[in-house]
Amino acid sequence: MAVFKVTKCPTDDLSLSNCAVVNEGDFPSAKHIKVHTGGGQNFVFSIKSHPTIPKYNVGFSLPQRKWAVLSLNQDITVEVYHPDEYISSIVLEADYMQKKTTSQEQYDTDEMAKEFLYSFPNQIFTVDQQLAFAFKDKKLLLLVVKDIEAVGIAAIKEGKDAKPRKAKLGQLIPNTVVQFEKAESSSLNLVGKSKGKQVRQSIINPDWDFQKMGIGGLSNEFNAIFRRAFASRVFPPEIVEQLGCKHVKGILLYGPPGTGKTLMARQIGKMLNAREPKIVNGPQILDKYVGESEANVRRLFAEAEEEEKRAGPNSGLHIIIFDEIDAICKQRGSVAGNTGVHDTVVNQLLSKIDGVEQLNNILVIGMTNRRDMIDEALLRPGRLEVQVEISLPDEEDVDLYELATLTKNFSGAELEGLIRAAQATAMNRLIKASSKVEVDPEAIEKLLVTRSDFMNALENDIKPAFGTAQEILNQCLARGIINWGPPVTNIMEDGMLFIQQARATDTSDFPFVKVCSPEEMVGFTETAKCLTIRKIFDDAYRSTLSCILVDNIERLLDYGPIGPRYSNLTLQALLVLLKKQPPPGKKLLILCTSSRRQVLEEMEMLSAFTAVLHVPNLSKAEYLLNVLEASDVFTNQELKQITHHVHGKRIFIGVKKLLALIDMARQTDERVRVLKLITKLEEDGALEDPGMA
Repeated sequence: MAVFKVTKCPTDDLSLSNCAVVNEGDFPSAKHIKVHTGGGQNFVFSIKSHPTIPKYNVGFSLPQRKWAVLSLNQDITVEVYHPDEYISSIVLEADYMQKKTTSQEQYDTDEMAKEFLYSFPNQIFTVDQQLAFAFKDKKLLLLVVKDIEAVGIAAIKEGKDAKPRKAKLGQLIPNTVVQFEKAESSSLNLVGKSKGKQVRQSIINPDWDFQKMGIGGLSNEFNAIFRRAFASRVFPPEIVEQLGCKHVKGILLYGPPGTGKTLMARQIGKMLNAREPKIVNGPQILDKYVGESEANVRRLFAEAEEEEKRAGPNSGLHIIIFDEIDAICKQRGSVAGNTGVHDTVVNQLLSKIDGVEQLNNILVIGMTNRRDMIDEALLRPGRLEVQVEISLPDEEDVDLYELATLTKNFSGAELEGLIRAAQATAMNRLIKASSKVEVDPEAIEKLLVTRSDFMNALENDIKPAFGTAQEILNQCLARGIINWGPPVTNIMEDGMLFIQQARATDTSDFPFVKVCSPEEMVGFTETAKCLTIRKIFDDAYRSTLSCILVDNIERLLDYGPIGPRYSNLTLQALLVLLKKQPPPGKKLLILCTSSRRQVLEEMEMLSAFTAVLHVPNLSKAEYLLNVLEASDVFTNQELKQITHHVHGKRIFIGVKKLLALIDMARQTDERVRVLKLITKLEEDGALEDPGMA
């Protein structure tokens, strides 16, 4: 070993040779040297000679000096090195020599591998070694040796079966397999079969915890979104490229207000390891000046376009979230006026998502309550192709079973409001309302939200938009159901069978019950009435189990016996909705009431129902007396008097009319109320002698 000094590489060509440069007289027959830099560090280089290098000097290129941590004029100890292993495969990490260089120019790794073997024949390479690499007339690359597998030279010479193993260094041979990897965050575009494992940023944020998403009851919807929109982005780009896959560029989240569409869009933005999401309210895009609305759309995509041009497939993902997208993407031609602003905004958005110059680094998320208003071209594959209905949450995803049952059709926003109302009730309990408003000093220890707080909030504060029409139902059932005889018993039994048929395996009550009543549509036009009825049915389909009560159906149809007259538009709308099958997984029970069966038969409506249950008038004395007993208005003596009066008479009266007469009798003097009741029954024709026609 001898002591040498470090000097610069004399020429640019020698710098690209990856060889240390020595004086020919120092190492006349050697091909490789080992350099000892002190502290137990040593490095192996292949060598070339050049006459300008003084004796006892070694010239190193800049990458070599960085790798071996050498400084100019540093003293080093050098000895001849004889290799003992051949490299069977080598993996090289590649990046531009100038770090700020960006280009979409492709580097064919198959050609690069051939050029590498040609440029550095029989050279020694060490793991972590850096070298400059000139490939054709392209930009200069910096290579770093990442992995080496080698076989022993002695074993090969002896004819033994030598298996490759991991090695720190070895000699390159013509049969060495060379693979290239792109350096992390590099914009280098490698193609070809000699492209090794890509160092890439995971599309999913490494700090993301799927267990803490905060999207209660919407796991199925999120799974559908992940499968369609993100599964392909998780796989390495080379696999996606081989499969010929294209990433999904658009998602549409639609559903009733308050069900979690905006929450899910936010969580998707947090989950993805992407650029900061741009959240835009649909109406913000529109502008009063000509061309500005379209320019606003272009500005949203400007950063993605710039990065796509600069970094190509290495561009990060850009997320654009449109809230209330129906405001700007209505069906073209549907908006009145001659400006056509909405139409051109839709055209601009279509061209940006899936136009001639396609962007592969964008994900557009649209949210709306009115999917039916959005232009169909925006919903086709290649644009907002993943369309997921964000419906009401499942009750199984709530912890407390009782509250889950009571809040079955609450939306996410309504559940949050219910919790706030219960918290407010609990906190109000601890406030001292004296001359001053004070909080109990021990409130922190006493503060506890109890079951009664939730029950109070359910009863007084929060009512679900897709729940039961409790007030109207209470009005309908103000007197309850009076079982005055076998006809009522038979109707109740048949009704329970139909309820069980509708519920199938679901044992819970109907969480969505709506009453479609003509009272709520007084003064409506035919079109407005049809839209209201349609909305009731659409809302029912959002719940897994629903019941609709269409009360007084002939009044709903504007039927009048003089003429006769009726609304054909409302009739046709009802027939369509009654015969329509609910969506898969949804169950709907429809109950209709009418006092004119013959009219419905003439309108061909009866065929739309599974069964027709006849609710008869009271026709026997015992039925009449059963209702009178249930009313608790008459004494036993009075009931005996009534029995005497109705004995042998023909009775025919509806229970509703009878209850009205009972209310009148309740307000009548006790001494004459029996006589008053009998007189009214006879006047109304409900009580007649058998011989009378």
